[in-house]
Amino acid sequence: MIDKLLTEHDHIRRTLNLLEMQFLDLCRNKKPDFSMMRSIVVYVQEYPELAHHPLEDMVYAILLEREEKVDLLQKLVSDHTELEQVTRNLRRSVEAHVQGDFSEGELKQLLSKFLIRQRQHLYIEEMEIYPLAQRTLTKEDWRKVQSVVPQGNDPVFGTRTREDYELLYREIEENNK
Repeated sequence: MIDKLLTEHDHIRRTLNLLEMQFLDLCRNKKPDFSMMRSIVVYVQEYPELAHHPLEDMVYAILLEREEKVDLLQKLVSDHTELEQVTRNLRRSVEAHVQGDFSEGELKQLLSKFLIRQRQHLYIEEMEIYPLAQRTLTKEDWRKVQSVVPQGNDPVFGTRTREDYELLYREIEENNK
């Protein structure tokens, strides 16, 4: 299960890398692909919210019953909710900017904070919580977590890329060669 979570982190990270390239284009007065930017933000909003975070939250709930890192675990659980809100706000801001209703400067600030926060969150989970989960959770705990794995496919990196994400997938693959 940890391998699944790490693979999903790799997918999110690769997607964030592409968003960062779009952000840097914006900062360097080049024209970013706002349609691509929106696709990235939609993916980072939808897939983790529906599939990834519920699994992590279940792992965190088990750890909260057994571990002393309560503050960090509670922070990560609340981070999931906050990151989902921040991502929705970024999505609205990208769409508003395209319509001329949101300034470029504000969009740059949001993108910068978003990228930093997302990467920090992934880092803390991978460096502190996943190793703790591997040491602490039992086989029975992992079976419980496995039982709540949402059915469905990652719309970008799954066995079949969803049609509206094909361009995003190709761009990610091209940029990760």
